[in-house]
Amino acid sequence: MRVKKLLTKVLGLCSEMVIIDAALNDSGARPGLSVWVRAKVRRQGRCGRCGGQAAWYDRGDGQRSWRHVDAGYATCTLVALAPRVNCKICGVIVAAVPWARHDTAFTRAFEDLICWDAVRASKATAARRHGISWRAVNGICVRVATEMLGRVDLLEGLVAIAIDEVKYKKGQRYLTVVCDHFTGRVIWAAEGRSKATVTKFFETLGPERATGLRFVTADGAEWIHQIVNEHAPGATICLDTFHLVGWATKALDELRREEWNRLRATGGAKAAKTVKGLRWILLRNWANLTSAQRDVIRDLETTNRRLTRGYQLKEELRAILQMPIIAARHALDEWLAWASRSRLAPFIKLARTIRRFRTEIEATIEWRLTNGLAESNNAAIGRIRSNARGFHDPKAFITMIMLDRAGLTPKLPWAAAA
Repeated sequence: MRVKKLLTKVLGLCSEMVIIDAALNDSGARPGLSVWVRAKVRRQGRCGRCGGQAAWYDRGDGQRSWRHVDAGYATCTLVALAPRVNCKICGVIVAAVPWARHDTAFTRAFEDLICWDAVRASKATAARRHGISWRAVNGICVRVATEMLGRVDLLEGLVAIAIDEVKYKKGQRYLTVVCDHFTGRVIWAAEGRSKATVTKFFETLGPERATGLRFVTADGAEWIHQIVNEHAPGATICLDTFHLVGWATKALDELRREEWNRLRATGGAKAAKTVKGLRWILLRNWANLTSAQRDVIRDLETTNRRLTRGYQLKEELRAILQMPIIAARHALDEWLAWASRSRLAPFIKLARTIRRFRTEIEATIEWRLTNGLAESNNAAIGRIRSNARGFHDPKAFITMIMLDRAGLTPKLPWAAAA
């Protein structure tokens, strides 16, 4: 096998390239392989930005080099002339080359590899492994994400979406994240947690595509519901059941604290200590309790009937969410009447809240759409943040979110070639 053919196979060079020469430099800490290449004639004379045919302008700065995927122990560099062309659209610009993206010192294969490593681990890990700077890795990720987002329209054909927020920094710094229920992927993310942020999403979506939305799942933030009703009036809003059950467990914990304080004030120190230790048992679902823990709950029927009533209200509400819609409506009527006359202040307040969101709750029960998808993506986004040890710039965080959770991460170079 000829050396040029061997280099083509080993380095994974595309068929639009011609190898001119190669040299090995072994004087440094790692050997360095330099390969001089050029584009085939049919690929010459194209604009580096838009890819259109363009007239030759000048030789530019002469030779340029691009870092390529390592060849064993050796680093690999592609060297070629970089003439400029005069594009009718973009003006005078460096001509496109088939092995690299525009305005970069790395080949396409090397950038894809770096991006894959940064998403799976972190930017710092990718930088250390391949011997480049963290800022170079960040630039690669932005470049790849921009290119991939230019190829696909993530907002096309949306029917059901989930809107949620995720914290990215101390001091109540949040991102608003929108997911597609059908694909399970993140389709949009932006800094902020406000009406303006959600409005920005609908402005990006456009009024025509907004009318195609049928379902929007979200938490109990009324400012989200208001913007959705304004921009997508035909969409059904579903309240996330996770937050609904969370309201019930919060009400139960408030009741437990009230009982603890009441018993301490009346001199029942021993009973107060027992109630204080019931926090985690009361918050657990009945099906997840051990037999000993169930006995503790049963004993409350004689020792503290208020806590028993609160626990039953919480479990009844959970059971209603699993019922068919017609049965659930009837059961919810009874639950609201029971909670309102329970003489338990936290649950009376909860009943008022549920009445305010009843339409959204019934939609959730009927269509079985929750924000669980968004919460799953939020957990993965949290891992991205943890791997990176946090992000100072929300734009850098959004770039990594879109690469990972929107499915924009490029394949490994050898997998793409296969």
